[in-house]
Amino acid sequence: MEQEKYISKKERSRIKIMHAAKGLFERYGIDDVTFTQIAKEADVCRTTVFNHFAGTRELLLAIFAQETEDLKVYAESTGLEGVPLIYALFDRLIEDTAYYPTLSIRLITNAIISRDEENPIAMIEDMVRENLTSEKPDERERLVVSITGVYYGLINHYHINKLKFEPEIMKTEFRRMMNGIIKYEGGQYYEQLWNFKMGRS
Repeated sequence: MEQEKYISKKERSRIKIMHAAKGLFERYGIDDVTFTQIAKEADVCRTTVFNHFAGTRELLLAIFAQETEDLKVYAESTGLEGVPLIYALFDRLIEDTAYYPTLSIRLITNAIISRDEENPIAMIEDMVRENLTSEKPDERERLVVSITGVYYGLINHYHINKLKFEPEIMKTEFRRMMNGIIKYEGGQYYEQLWNFKMGRS
């Protein structure tokens, strides 16, 4: 039997705080939630919250980093690789986004403007990049930008148009748009921007 991973009391406290914050941020808005409210929701003292996080920005980055780490664990558990894994990763991302839409958009925005070395957005790009088969670096980068752009564009469209975040519908739309980037024929996936003329052959 695989030994259960040991989680220290400090780490359990940190996870409780992040989980409580996620719910409060989504319910009331990030700018209207205080550390006192988070402490009460997490059933810890306010000082404990500050011992883990210096401020809201640091807490937001920690939440996104944890979500990304959970995504990596999920990727390993699927047993998939290549394009099928990329689809599975974004299915999971869309499901998480639909559950916490307002928070997810804020987390992404904060991560984009962050200069932290371990940036969650960069980690997602790395997971996509590692599962592309193209051997041309410039083509691989165009694919990374296009694939991640479909996800960001989709959630932004839903947000600004005040559409309900329905995960199954969003996953279907994501896959439909991905057909312009990755095509499935004869049991094989082909990475190519099918709907756009490439600068190089």
